[in-house]
Amino acid sequence: MTDTQPLEPQPPEQVATGGRAELGAGGRTVGRILRSGWGLGDQGLSSLTNFALGVIVARNLSPKEFGAFSIAFSVYAIALGFTRALTSEPLMVRFSAASFDDWKGGVRAATGTSTLVGVIAGLACIASSQFAGGALASALLALGVTMPGLLLQDTWRFAFFSGHRGAAAFVNDLAWGVVFVLCVSLLVMSGRTSVWWLVMAWGGSGCVAGVLGMMQARAVPTPGRAASWTRQHVDLIPRFVGEFGITTLLAQVVIFAIGAIAGIAEVGALRAGQLLLGPLNVIFLGVSLVGLPEGVRALRVSTANLRRKCVIWSAGLAACAICVGIFGLLLPDRLGTALLGESWPAAQQVVLPLSIGLAGSGVILGAAIGLRALAAARLSLRARLSVAPLILTGALAGAAFWGAQGAAVGFAIAYPMGSIIWWRHLRLGLREHDADSSFSTAQRVEADRAEGSRSA
Repeated sequence: MTDTQPLEPQPPEQVATGGRAELGAGGRTVGRILRSGWGLGDQGLSSLTNFALGVIVARNLSPKEFGAFSIAFSVYAIALGFTRALTSEPLMVRFSAASFDDWKGGVRAATGTSTLVGVIAGLACIASSQFAGGALASALLALGVTMPGLLLQDTWRFAFFSGHRGAAAFVNDLAWGVVFVLCVSLLVMSGRTSVWWLVMAWGGSGCVAGVLGMMQARAVPTPGRAASWTRQHVDLIPRFVGEFGITTLLAQVVIFAIGAIAGIAEVGALRAGQLLLGPLNVIFLGVSLVGLPEGVRALRVSTANLRRKCVIWSAGLAACAICVGIFGLLLPDRLGTALLGESWPAAQQVVLPLSIGLAGSGVILGAAIGLRALAAARLSLRARLSVAPLILTGALAGAAFWGAQGAAVGFAIAYPMGSIIWWRHLRLGLREHDADSSFSTAQRVEADRAEGSRSA
């Protein structure tokens, strides 16, 4: 079987493991716990690296250079989100329960596609730098040179999690962080802390991690298979890209609209409240990394198994959000002021409704993982399109009446309501999958009967 053919169902204990069986139910439970730990650890490490990058850049660059770096990082974030929709998410959906050989073939195609996207995006950045001036030109040029390696490195993260190798993803991110710290230390000692050198240190470290990923996976990206990869997953890619576009656009529109309606200070209050809830981002993203491969494997057992896992993820994330919100609300003023300074009083007023909104978002994430595992991209996109106006309306209506607190209350209402829509779509996706499976089984039985009749 080649990686371009549909995957045949395999025992869940033998998929993506090179044919090695797990050690019974206890071994599978331990394995799931370890994979979850690696997911949270890897995302925590990635978040820590990004935080360190922001601190280093802010401390060593002028405000103008820092602004140039921020623009370059935003360009990278857009390219990263597009690449994940094009390569990483289809890889996790289609190859998390594949045989080892099929997984390796899918990884070569996915990483080759992401590398090609990186080359194209990098050339666009380099070309744009010719029309920009000063620090922005330097930042875009450095980003363009390192973009292929940066996108490749991120794809390796998802590839390793799809293949039961969360530890490899953690080691890869750790290598990026260590090389980055070493490079920055050398730059600081030599006095070369311009935006060009800092972006090159960050991007170049990511390129080193991208090359390390090839050694870890013992697979070389094949950009020549980008066209076949796109054709093979044409049912998923446009909808995944559409979801990324909706999410990105919604986030930007909400921020700018609240600023226009209620003022910049209210946007700052919301941002301060979100910072208090920052640990939840690590948990949510970590569950996303681990949850999709686990969901794909659960579906190989039954749709009921997948539904149960989605319920557990949704309930767990919602509980975490509420607990962190209560903790933030009860945080002593002395500690809150030490963390956020003068923004602490405003943050304290919005942290609880924001945590309720994040609880709803956690319930949505559980359903979204289920729809991804089902490869129900049509339903997932439809759910996101349905919920986006609800979130926008709730936030803006709240901001118009009550500033930052009103916007937070709007989130607290919109996200839980949106979770109902997402779970309705998940139930529809599960029913459609069961119906398709029953139809396929009936076809096979009928074919077997016909073959038996001919033999008789």
